[in-house]
Amino acid sequence: MPIAGITDGTGAVLGQAGRDYSQVSKLDFMTLLVAQIKNQDPTSPMDNAQFTSQITQFSMLEQLETMSQSMEDNVAVGTAINNTAMLALVGRQVTVEGNDVTLTGGTANESMIAASGNGRATVKITDSNGRVVRTYEQDITKGLNTVTWDGKADDGTVATDGAYTISAEVKDNNGEAVKFTNLMTGAVSGLRYSDNQAVVIVNGEEFFVSEIYKVS
Repeated sequence: MPIAGITDGTGAVLGQAGRDYSQVSKLDFMTLLVAQIKNQDPTSPMDNAQFTSQITQFSMLEQLETMSQSMEDNVAVGTAINNTAMLALVGRQVTVEGNDVTLTGGTANESMIAASGNGRATVKITDSNGRVVRTYEQDITKGLNTVTWDGKADDGTVATDGAYTISAEVKDNNGEAVKFTNLMTGAVSGLRYSDNQAVVIVNGEEFFVSEIYKVS
């Protein structure tokens, strides 16, 4: 809302026409108003209606500044609370998009598939050298499905501990491909902030908190 009607008594406007309240401080406003009263023509003083209008504008400015500060304070408090809550994720198991598998003591971390429909999945486990060590099949339903590797190679022996990759192909009863997303589970090993958003570190990769499918 522009400030208008404040002059130096000679008709010259004190302040920029069309200037927003957001650009004028309360001190600026009062300085202009006092200057107008001080320099007004004694024979033609400001009438009550005009003076009341000036005070009303000042009151509105004060309220707007108070509201703005209150909103900023609320955002700051909300951010602090959210950041504190995110720290609780460190050390927790979360499910995020990915296909990394870590075999430790013959046990692999949980792997899942988020499928768009029902079908049958052919799952392959590949080692760090690109060699397929295990292939298995299982039925898949629409939604989340656990396809965790049992840690064994195709010959039935327990595979060597280390890093592996899981991949899959899902087809429906008509042989048509079913869309899906590979999900992996891992512990949150760290947390940082990027553009005021929390980023978690899982299996050495970074994910926004909004990308977490599940927290265990």
